[in-house]
Amino acid sequence: MPQHPESAIGNLADLQDGQIALTRFIVQRDAGLYVSLSRLESATDFPEFVNRVFTSGLYFRALDYPRFLSLLYDDPVGVGKNAGEEVFLAADITSFRPERQALYQAPLIENGEAAYLFEPRYREEGGDPAFVEQGESLAQPVPDRGHQPAETRVYLDVDEFIASAWTKGVRFGIDLAVVREGIELDKPERRVIARSRPCVPGKDAEIVEQAPGLRRNNAPRRLLGDRVDLRQFETRYPQVAAGIRLVKKTPRTPGLDGWDISGEPLPAPLPKDCDLESLAGPGTRVNQEADGEYLLASVCGFLNIDRRSNQFSVADKIVSHEGVSVRTTGDLLLTGEVYEQHGEIQEKRVVQCRSITAYADVFGNIVSSGGLVCLKHNLVGGSASNDEGDIVVEGMASGATLTALHGCITVRQADNCVILGRQVVVGQATNCAIVADAITLDVSEACTVAARAITVQIARSRRELDTVLLVLLPDLSTYAAQIAALEKKCAALDKEIAEHRSRIDALRSEKEVASYLLLASKLRREEVTLSPDQQVGWRRLSALVAPVLRTMSQLAEVAKELDGNLNDLRTQHDEVTAAREQACSGIACTVECVEGETRVSTLLLRLADTPLSALPGKDLKARLRRTDAATRLLFTGSVGHFAWRYRPPSA
Repeated sequence: MPQHPESAIGNLADLQDGQIALTRFIVQRDAGLYVSLSRLESATDFPEFVNRVFTSGLYFRALDYPRFLSLLYDDPVGVGKNAGEEVFLAADITSFRPERQALYQAPLIENGEAAYLFEPRYREEGGDPAFVEQGESLAQPVPDRGHQPAETRVYLDVDEFIASAWTKGVRFGIDLAVVREGIELDKPERRVIARSRPCVPGKDAEIVEQAPGLRRNNAPRRLLGDRVDLRQFETRYPQVAAGIRLVKKTPRTPGLDGWDISGEPLPAPLPKDCDLESLAGPGTRVNQEADGEYLLASVCGFLNIDRRSNQFSVADKIVSHEGVSVRTTGDLLLTGEVYEQHGEIQEKRVVQCRSITAYADVFGNIVSSGGLVCLKHNLVGGSASNDEGDIVVEGMASGATLTALHGCITVRQADNCVILGRQVVVGQATNCAIVADAITLDVSEACTVAARAITVQIARSRRELDTVLLVLLPDLSTYAAQIAALEKKCAALDKEIAEHRSRIDALRSEKEVASYLLLASKLRREEVTLSPDQQVGWRRLSALVAPVLRTMSQLAEVAKELDGNLNDLRTQHDEVTAAREQACSGIACTVECVEGETRVSTLLLRLADTPLSALPGKDLKARLRRTDAATRLLFTGSVGHFAWRYRPPSA
């Protein structure tokens, strides 16, 4: 009996029945058959060759099954183009005889698994020797049992098993260890011999936030000392700088295809992808960098993430539609230049910002550090203040406080308000206390007004309350004291300078000094020339008057310095005088039409007195209506017209 079954590989020229010719990518060497990867031209070359071998009643002897599966299902074409190597496949191709094929049953295939019933097989002594001409240790004698004829155990072969399974539909995932154990079983037993390999899903593309604080954080704001402010949220309107990385796109990772036991692929589902360009809104851009694709902020401003489209945008202003309340925002402390609020600002809520435009009613408090406070609707029971800019209320202000000590306050209608500003313009004011440098009112009903310049179109009373107009007069005592002090200093300096110049004139009039100065002047102009004897006399005269000349020089320097001080004092005097004139200019009051009880007075506020703008609301109203020594009545009546201009006293 031969050690190995006879090879079924033949030459194409004299190919016999039961033989097969090797294809171009199969190389036969002494050690066996090799696959030349560089000769594989398509992914179907090797599977077609394998199928031709098995369907021709042949099988691979000593098959390297893991390599066999790799060549079938792991893209050897792509590998071969780069590697150009030969890989071992099997020792030989041998005929799979029909009598041996009859030993193998069809596996039971269901639910992606193939089960095989392993059971021992026997043949009687003297039976067909073909059973033992193939494989390794395929037959083994069984001892006699009484008078029964002797039997020989017939074993299956792993390589034959692979070929039989291929033709019966199992072309992937055979567990060789299970097959070898099943072949050795002494009693029938069904075992799973092959399993499909499920696909491995890939990973969807992801958007990973790069900068901290990109999302709103509604946790209470943390303060120093582990304290929290329950009135403010931690982060409400995230702010970013130009060039900062907002998010990074993590590319999708493709999955691994699986294989059914029939050799059919089980494709992995395509992972979801995302396009950063679709997420880039105004103020952002997509940038491809060495380590990935990023969405960057192209401008400095406030970040907004649209909840519907997930689009990122950066704008130089904050736009809010949700209003300001305990539930939505808490108190706001904003660092941006512009803030637009389209919802209501709830009572007692505080919004600190620079410029704000509110399109709905405001019941809370707005605190601005500059810019413009523009309220498109009403300000009711709240307040609006602006340190450096203007305030505009296009609706009605009711029971509110408006403060812009360095700006202009413009209100269409004000009712029971306290208004403090540099300039105030109100359409209709009722029962308001207004203090400013210049005030213009279309209609004033029962208001108390104090300003340097007051212009009222119509003045009326309301429910026994008259309109009180106070023209603020400057306290000129400080200017007078400053002017008197400066004039006194100027007179003292004038006297001191005159004394120094008098001493200089006295020294200049001495005989030797006068002669020296006269001769020195002629020598400088080269009007005279000294002989040697005269030069000796000139030197004696110079030495004689030298101390006097030094004294004159010192006196002249002191006089010059005093002149400079005097000029500085005169400049200060002019500045104080101009300031006094400026303080007295523009002080006037005009009431075009008096239709109710109206009182016009002047009010002199000393510098030591508390400024009107610093008084609380109730105290301010009481002070403006009080008549005392600081006030002087100019007009009182219920009809008529009034015009008055301040004439300052002569200095």
